[in-house]
Amino acid sequence: MEPNWNTIPEELKARPQWVAWRLVEREGKPTKIPLDPKTGGPGKSNNPATWGTFEQAVAALKRNGVAGVGFVFSVDDPFVGIDLDHAFVDGQPRFCAKALIEQLNTYTENSPTQGKGFHIYLQGKLPGPGNKRKFKCGLELEVYDRLRFLTVTGHHLPGTPTTVEDRQAKLDVLHRQLFDSINKQKAQGPRSGPSPTLDLDDAELIDKAHKASNGWKFARLWAGDWRGAGYASHSEADLALCEILAFWSGGDAARIDRLFRQSGLYREKWNRPDYRERTISRALAQTTEFYTPGRGTDTGAGQNRNGGQTAQTTNPTPATPHSLAWPQEIMAGAAGRFAKTYSEYLETPPAFIFMNYLTFLGHLISSRITLKSELKPQPRLFVINLGESADDRKSTSINAVSSFYRETLAPEDLNIIFGVGSAEGLARCFKKNNRGILVLDELKSLIQKMRIDASVLLPCVNTLFEDKTFYSYTKKHEIEIDNAELCLLAASTLDTYSNMFNSTFLDIGFLNRLFIVIGNSERKFSIPETIPQTVKNSLRTDLTDVLAFVSKISQNGPYAMPIHSTALDIFDAWYFGLEKSVFAKRLDSYGHRLMPLLAVNEMLDIITPEIAEKTVSLLNYQLAARRYADPIDADNAIARLEERIRRLLAGGPLTKRELERKGNKTRAGSWAWETALNYLLRNGEAKFDRKTKSYALAE
Repeated sequence: MEPNWNTIPEELKARPQWVAWRLVEREGKPTKIPLDPKTGGPGKSNNPATWGTFEQAVAALKRNGVAGVGFVFSVDDPFVGIDLDHAFVDGQPRFCAKALIEQLNTYTENSPTQGKGFHIYLQGKLPGPGNKRKFKCGLELEVYDRLRFLTVTGHHLPGTPTTVEDRQAKLDVLHRQLFDSINKQKAQGPRSGPSPTLDLDDAELIDKAHKASNGWKFARLWAGDWRGAGYASHSEADLALCEILAFWSGGDAARIDRLFRQSGLYREKWNRPDYRERTISRALAQTTEFYTPGRGTDTGAGQNRNGGQTAQTTNPTPATPHSLAWPQEIMAGAAGRFAKTYSEYLETPPAFIFMNYLTFLGHLISSRITLKSELKPQPRLFVINLGESADDRKSTSINAVSSFYRETLAPEDLNIIFGVGSAEGLARCFKKNNRGILVLDELKSLIQKMRIDASVLLPCVNTLFEDKTFYSYTKKHEIEIDNAELCLLAASTLDTYSNMFNSTFLDIGFLNRLFIVIGNSERKFSIPETIPQTVKNSLRTDLTDVLAFVSKISQNGPYAMPIHSTALDIFDAWYFGLEKSVFAKRLDSYGHRLMPLLAVNEMLDIITPEIAEKTVSLLNYQLAARRYADPIDADNAIARLEERIRRLLAGGPLTKRELERKGNKTRAGSWAWETALNYLLRNGEAKFDRKTKSYALAE
């Protein structure tokens, strides 16, 4: 590759930190070694005497054996270099590489081996340890601000700045996302390594896994019932089963493969070496301890945060299906970075923040982006944050996202409606701005208004999910809403959500217009720290960059986003395989809305296969979430309690105390609670194990 000297940034050329380099073979691999541009002798990244000026490095190219020039990073300069390797697939840049480049938005060029990688140059300093990372997409990243050199070609990547930009705030966020968890693990010391060969045959191993404290989940995964185990996709379930097998097999990759092929999850996709090896590698990387006979683990193993096993002897509270289902792979783009960052400072589930961010984004761009389809769907969402209790920071997540958008954008860009009492009131909210987002701390307040006999608020909001007009004429009122683009963002506890609706809401299809996100918060700090202004500014830049991207692609009118043929195949396979049930209604409509929204969130102007896979993961999650949180339409309090107990026990056995606490026995009343529980026991739907002193659903 011939260098292009004219496009190399002047701020780099001005520094006397240049070397020449040549290619040699070391241990069977081509290696770039630096050369002193003045003498042709060895160059050293830690010895400025072996560096030279840019002009001297260019002149050195005339010598035999010199392949190119490079820039040395020093503690005395303000520059950082990022090397992205294996950044292409089938001749095209990987989506994960493009996302990083777009996130940093500074001078970027192709590396010397065209079609292999990129070099990114920015101003800043590394905020801490950690400089190498391999992504699951195959991309490899290295980042340095001293004692290393990067080759320089001048083959500038179109669409990126031609200057080296100050990106300290973005670098801080990126470094935290990439290396914080690794640094924490190092600080805690090395994890237990794989066990020596276990004296267990396959049948004994499987038997022990079934009898473990989370054997209920293993049994469902082993049988191939990944939905019943609470996972949003088959692939997530594959990883979860491999993590369990990793624990019990002592980290034996070959045995994990052999055992997995005996399970009900085994399918043709497992025969793909890339998928199989990646899944097993991730399982081994996320398994913190391994089964060792005689360590008190024979009675069972606990569950780590990723669904695998740890050598605990106590029985943790069985995980409920929804707590396992959120598809982490979708946490990308501006919304993903925002959610990951804010969840580090607040005790709020990242899933809440991610979907709340997308809801506000959909509000802003609803008339500018659509899917290339005769349906012309708008990316408008009706999102509900559901928590197990009042402690799950639902309102915190809504307020955090709402405040961020209000601080970042001009008041006229947003039309936030903090509560509405009637359809007439909602109509007035659209007079000045046809786009509106209804934001509520408590969904129940809206539902109560909708349940008023003379109110038409329910059919009004219901209609505005898919349509933009609503008319209602009575003797006393005339309600006319035209060209209204409504989004909804609200919160509720699971218990309240399950009991607030009557048959009117079910009959009109209101519930399948809602996208529910179920989350649990965990206590992390008594007083959350203030998010640094530099971090917030970086996230604001992310948002304004996305909005600028939307403006660019929609400058000639609403942009109808095309879908890649492979992406269409992925969505087709999901659509034609979708179950026919009340829980699946309008999921395809949400797919049509989410695909363009997720694409622009990652600054893409086409629905790629990766975006289609993320959309399908979200839709599978939604199917499982709806099934779990399905509201009860029952006038009888006993019937409601019976259904509540069934759902709690569907997540696995619970002790008497756990069941009463999760089921809010105090609120229900002792008589009603005991009546409902005894009915399930007498009817054979539930059972009580006297040895473990726990309740469970009958098999």
